[in-house]
Amino acid sequence: KTGDTTKTNATLAADPDMTISLEANAVYEIEMYLQYAAISAAGFTTDWTVPSGATGLRWCLGSGSTENVGDMGLMRFSMHNFTTTIDYGDRASASNQLGALERCLLTTTNAGTLALRWAQTTTNATATKLAAGTSMRVTRIA
Repeated sequence: KTGDTTKTNATLAADPDMTISLEANAVYEIEMYLQYAAISAAGFTTDWTVPSGATGLRWCLGSGSTENVGDMGLMRFSMHNFTTTIDYGDRASASNQLGALERCLLTTTNAGTLALRWAQTTTNATATKLAAGTSMRVTRIA
């Protein structure tokens, strides 16, 4: 991402910069490095959309969902289905950022779109930000 994207609602939607088309009958290694900022009352939540029939588990590594955990708080080390919503912790700031890593080995049977969807955990007028510098690496390995 070359610029920030902000949201003030809890409706998950694909990030305009974190979307890519995948081919059918392929295996991909996906890595998403997320830089985000959120106040505790708003939070930060993600899930993925994938092509129909895709298989794999999504690794989620980052700050735990306990409010305002910052640099030394609880950590999330978990694996989930693509559509499972994941709530990350925050630094109680609309500008101080945290990082998260989401990754998987994804196998497709059909072509389609891979997209990171995200939103606030709870709608709040103070924007949650997915920041410039967030990146997605997609490597076809088979």
